Amino acid sequence: MDFRLPGWLRPGLVLLLLACLLTFSGLNRLDLRESTEPREAGIAADMLQQGQFLVPTLNGRPFLEKPPLSYWLQGAAIWLFGYEAFAPRLPSALAGIATVLLFVFFFRKSPEKDWLTLLSGCLLITMASFVEYARTAGQDAMLAFGVSLALLSFYFTREDRSPGLWLLYSAGIAIATLTKGVVGLAIPGVVILVYLLAESICFDRRLVVANWLYPAAFALLGLLPILAWLWTLFAAQGFDAVREVVWTNSVGRFEGEYSQGAHAEPFYFYLKRLPETFQPWSVLLYVAIWQSIRLLRKNRRMLFLFCWMVAPYVLLSISAGKRPSYLLMLYPAAAALLAHFVVQTFAAGVSASGLRKARWLAGIQAMIVSAIPLYVVFRLVKVDAPLVAGLCAVVALPLLFVLWRSAVRLRIFPFAAACVGILGTAYVAYFSFVVPHDDQGKSVRRVIERLADFAASGRPIALYQPTERIEGAVSFYLQREVPVLVGEKALQQALAAAPDTVVLLDEAALVDRARVRDEAQIDYGKTRYHYVSGN
Repeated sequence: MDFRLPGWLRPGLVLLLLACLLTFSGLNRLDLRESTEPREAGIAADMLQQGQFLVPTLNGRPFLEKPPLSYWLQGAAIWLFGYEAFAPRLPSALAGIATVLLFVFFFRKSPEKDWLTLLSGCLLITMASFVEYARTAGQDAMLAFGVSLALLSFYFTREDRSPGLWLLYSAGIAIATLTKGVVGLAIPGVVILVYLLAESICFDRRLVVANWLYPAAFALLGLLPILAWLWTLFAAQGFDAVREVVWTNSVGRFEGEYSQGAHAEPFYFYLKRLPETFQPWSVLLYVAIWQSIRLLRKNRRMLFLFCWMVAPYVLLSISAGKRPSYLLMLYPAAAALLAHFVVQTFAAGVSASGLRKARWLAGIQAMIVSAIPLYVVFRLVKVDAPLVAGLCAVVALPLLFVLWRSAVRLRIFPFAAACVGILGTAYVAYFSFVVPHDDQGKSVRRVIERLADFAASGRPIALYQPTERIEGAVSFYLQREVPVLVGEKALQQALAAAPDTVVLLDEAALVDRARVRDEAQIDYGKTRYHYVSGN
């Protein structure tokens, strides 16, 4: 058993290079994806085009589901780099990288700091869901960064005896709330509440009032930015706009009162997804959680990380609205808890029976990691990229040899390095070649470019009851507002006034097709879009 870390290794630099490699590889090789990216990028583009940054707007209409921080940052990236697909993804990418680097700062005074920093960061950035959301235009990575900054700052104010970290705690609350509203306060709040209760019972044996007052007071300081924005929103749009942000789109989603885009799921939704959550480290993590329960009464840091994982999980399970991305806030805690468990277990020494169990776990983890490059090589061949598939195999094969050899001998550093090397190679190849190929026939850009062709010929264009995805894609790719028609009466009036107007509508739209002329069609995903004009 070898648990030494080479002295030449600088964990912070390694994590920075690895995070940048996995986050930025192929980031501009695919168009805006799914339903979220076109909408988010479109809102940022619309605010930039309108020259107003107070109220988020989608194709000219207010869009108040979330506060504006992510839109401000996406708009700044678009202004700097132009209307390229990577620009609205850049804030998420930087937030993901910054979340990984938080471990470098907060674990700097810990025993075995190099191991804890390196393991925590590598585990986090190689979690498939985390790196995927860090490459996606949206709020999830930014929210995870804000929550992580707040919670790590809260805990280390006392462990490191650094009262100056309270300002970072307030900054984390400000980032989280300006990104996602009430959720950005609720998640840190429930973690801190549960941890302080557990700490009072298990360690202090009494109520320390200052431990409760400080996080409450500095949370209020962190709320000042969003309160200032809400005040200006109230002055510009009235109370209904404030209520929509604070209540309808936050508390309403939690209670199930908000139906549009609420993502309502049963309470066991996240339980069903446990096998795929935190992959490829799920097996090791769940074993670590089970084994760490006995340490909770002895180790405050492990107790805190445990509360960070369990309390939000329960809260999110109770919520009516659920999405896999909501669990992203738990991923930093999962990575840190697993890293602490590995370090503490091997640093303290392992019994003979423990070594046998550790070899079994290492073997299971090696099988999971080994399957990933095999799948990626197979997909590369399927997408007609044999050269890349061969290169990926050439890089992975020696790493697989090191992986299995170190798994048998329980040599931790070669095992971890081989895992990271294999996963990094597979992720870079997958995101750079497989995902762009799979998205070629699914790009919303094709739908908008066909509409742009009609506009380029001098014909008026309009949208008929569009989805948020289509409106956002129009704002981003056409860089302009397009009139929206609601109801067949409005459609017929528009076509009667200007018969050469081209209106984009999907096949499911309830309109009288005999009264319009179908000029073109295009398939996007499972939907067929029609470009119609007047007879």
